[in-house]
Amino acid sequence: MSKYLGDAMLLKVESAPASGTYAKIGGASSHTVSISNEVVDVSDKDSNRFKELLAAGDRSIAISMEGFISDEANFEIFRIAARDDVIINYTLEFGNAKTIVGAFHIDSFELTGPRNEGQGFSASLTNSGEPTTLD
Repeated sequence: MSKYLGDAMLLKVESAPASGTYAKIGGASSHTVSISNEVVDVSDKDSNRFKELLAAGDRSIAISMEGFISDEANFEIFRIAARDDVIINYTLEFGNAKTIVGAFHIDSFELTGPRNEGQGFSASLTNSGEPTTLD
C-alpha cells in the first residue's frame, strides 16, 4: 500500500442564513473526519447465537480541526455560533476535491494565539441532520 500526503481542508460558513452563499473562515492545519454508523441488534433465538444486525441506526459525522483564521468577519459568525450554541450551515472542502455541506453544531471551540504566530483556533463539530453533500 502506498503512502500519500494528508488532505488540506478549508472551512466555510454560510454568510447569511439560508442564503446558500459560503465564505471562507480559515484553513485547517490538521483535521479528523469521522463517519459513524450505528447498527440495530435484531438477534433472536433463531439466530443460533450469532448476532444479526440491521444497518438502520443513527448516523453521524464528527469533525475535529485546528487551523488559522483567514477572514475575521466570517470567523466572527463561527465564533458567535459557538458562543450562542447555534447550529448553522458549513462547507468543508478538502484538497482531494471532496466536499461536505450541511448543518453542524460546534461541540467545542478554542482560540489560540501563541506569541509570534498566527491567530488560530481549534473546534469540534457534529452534524445536525443529513448533509446536503457528502462526497
